[in-house]
Amino acid sequence: MSVIELYILSDTVSTILLKVFLSCATMRHRGDIMEFKRARTVQQIEERRQEIINACADLFDNGDIDDVHFKAIGEKTSFGRSTIYKYYSTKEEILLDLLLLDVIGWIEDLNVFTEKYDRLSKEDFCKEFAGAYAKNDRLLRLMSILYSIIEKNCSLEKLADFKKSLIGFMEPVFMCVKKFFPKASDEAIQTFISTSSSYILGLYPETHISDKQKKAIEMSGFSFERGGFENMSYTGFLILASVLDSDS
Repeated sequence: MSVIELYILSDTVSTILLKVFLSCATMRHRGDIMEFKRARTVQQIEERRQEIINACADLFDNGDIDDVHFKAIGEKTSFGRSTIYKYYSTKEEILLDLLLLDVIGWIEDLNVFTEKYDRLSKEDFCKEFAGAYAKNDRLLRLMSILYSIIEKNCSLEKLADFKKSLIGFMEPVFMCVKKFFPKASDEAIQTFISTSSSYILGLYPETHISDKQKKAIEMSGFSFERGGFENMSYTGFLILASVLDSDS
């Protein structure tokens, strides 16, 4: 083989190796590819944020909070784990945004019966109020671990923003209660909203225990039959709503 032939062969091999290296680098991680296509507009940023939240929702819906982590989220998005860190510091911060979206869904359900009826008795209002909660299972799951797990692993800034957004969402809830209890004071309405929320936080996990917990109760010899979540929330709301007609 001549010197010229050896040179040509060497150049060809180098070219092939370079192509293989670039191909491997491309396939190694989708997140690395997206670095060349950074989200620059507000719309692009929000689209990526929504993609992250959707992936988180899918993981949480089909598992539990332990199944939600950046590696699993990255496998469900069009970009990798390294890109997710540009939008969120922890998985709990993603869950906060998911919770806010679920709050909006719950408020929409409240608006349905608020617009449907001109008047409701206290009993009928509590029934509708309980039904709106029951339709939003993921909201209830997230609320039940909000203070004990989710909020503990979020930055102060993210948590403060979440609280501000949550407070802003309470106005339509207030107006819903006000419509059906026009004589109730603002203080009474706020008391009902806060106490009913606190009641739900404890009720949901108690009415959604695991098979292991059910078995433990059975083995302990303690007989305690729990009612369904919607029925028990209705009963509790009915008691808590007494504050609304105290000024009538």
